[in-house]
Amino acid sequence: MFKIIRINWLFFVWLTLYFGFISWRLINHPTPFFDWDEAIYMQSGKEMWEQRSYFIPLWQGQIWLDKPPLIPLIYAFVANSLAVFTPPEISTRLFTLIIALLTLTLIYFFYLKIIKDRLAAFLVVLISSSTPIFFQRSQVVNLDVFLLLGWTGYLLFFEKFWLSFFFLFLAVFSKSLLGFYPPLIMTFYYLYLFFKKKVRGPKLISLLKKIYFQVALLLSWYLIMGLIFGQDFINQHLIESHWRRVASSIEFHFGERIFYLTLAYQQMHLFALLALVGLMIAAYEIFLKNKINLLPYLLIVPWYLFLNLTKTKIFWYFFSSIPQLAALSIYPLIKLKKKPVFYYGLFFFLLGYLIFTIKTSGILTTNFSQKEDYYHLSIYAKNHCRQLTILLNPTTRHSFTVLDNMGLTITTTKWWGSHPSIVYYFGKKVNLFYNESSFIQQLKQNSLDCFVVEKDDYKLINLQLGKKYLLKQFNNYYLYRYRL
Repeated sequence: MFKIIRINWLFFVWLTLYFGFISWRLINHPTPFFDWDEAIYMQSGKEMWEQRSYFIPLWQGQIWLDKPPLIPLIYAFVANSLAVFTPPEISTRLFTLIIALLTLTLIYFFYLKIIKDRLAAFLVVLISSSTPIFFQRSQVVNLDVFLLLGWTGYLLFFEKFWLSFFFLFLAVFSKSLLGFYPPLIMTFYYLYLFFKKKVRGPKLISLLKKIYFQVALLLSWYLIMGLIFGQDFINQHLIESHWRRVASSIEFHFGERIFYLTLAYQQMHLFALLALVGLMIAAYEIFLKNKINLLPYLLIVPWYLFLNLTKTKIFWYFFSSIPQLAALSIYPLIKLKKKPVFYYGLFFFLLGYLIFTIKTSGILTTNFSQKEDYYHLSIYAKNHCRQLTILLNPTTRHSFTVLDNMGLTITTTKWWGSHPSIVYYFGKKVNLFYNESSFIQQLKQNSLDCFVVEKDDYKLINLQLGKKYLLKQFNNYYLYRYRL
């Protein structure tokens, strides 16, 4: 172990600095869970933990079939068991940071195994970890970092059956079908090697049996869920959560056709352009000069190309492509290995450019959430209300109506409201209204405990009859309560 650290000291120094800086920020500047992902996963995990629903995700008591149960449950375990004396906003994010560091470690050794150049592999990690999206996902509750950990671990330890199976399990039970990308791409990889006469038939069959035995074991979960929940699981988990995200811009996730190309440049700047150069050089050498040993270098490229074909555009989908683009961006450096002057000259130029980018980009001082008005409302209402009913503001109501009319909603679209973190911080039942008439009908029945409207609907409330009074105002949010 000490020998590995000594040989790869530059990488481990960076890993230590990365951990030290982010953990210092998380501990000294804690912020609430932000909308959307953090609050949703934390609330779902919390309910699973409290209800002992260890295999079925929940949201406000409803079965949530969109996602596998593993990662929300792990976060709940961290928040409620491993770190009971630490606020969840700190413990769960520190846990994410540790997972990110493990992921960076696997990325480093995966590319080191292929290119056999420590400085180049170090640059891959440095570029990846300093990209704003990677930096953000390293310190917030999310599924993406587990997916990338699973992918990279599977590829790195492919020859070891149970270890690769563990990482495949992690990938699948973080982001479901997306987790099966590594066995799929390894299938094509070995078929290509067979076509090029680099692998014999019996060896190919043995490898494919291994790959698809692992896949079959994990597919059994889908069979069990299908048998238990039937068409609901097929519709919500397979069709809505997977197919429709590819085929249409569901919910509010619109974007231009070249969204992920533009995002790559916005996130990586010079390195995005160098990645294109590196891709052309690597593809030329592999497919025209027959350097098959470099083929693993391109294993994630098809994923990024597929990403550009999907209709739903979400910035964090780009996360898993970052190390691949970083690796491609330093491929021109690798080609200069036999020319030390140019090699070290380019290395220090890229290193200096990275340091300058990190310093000027603002990512070191960026806060991903803060104590907004709805956060203060939730904390206050928790001590004064048994239930909370929210009428979403007119703009949001209109937007959801438009989405409905366009057929761009799914079963769970209206589960979250504008701010899912309200559910987590309120800690009790939250009822959401997307229709003004239905909400007014409830008001007239005097059947609500506490309810919230925003400034645009303030006059609407005053026109309604009933024993209600303003409990507290939080800028644009008005919290009412009925007199008993």
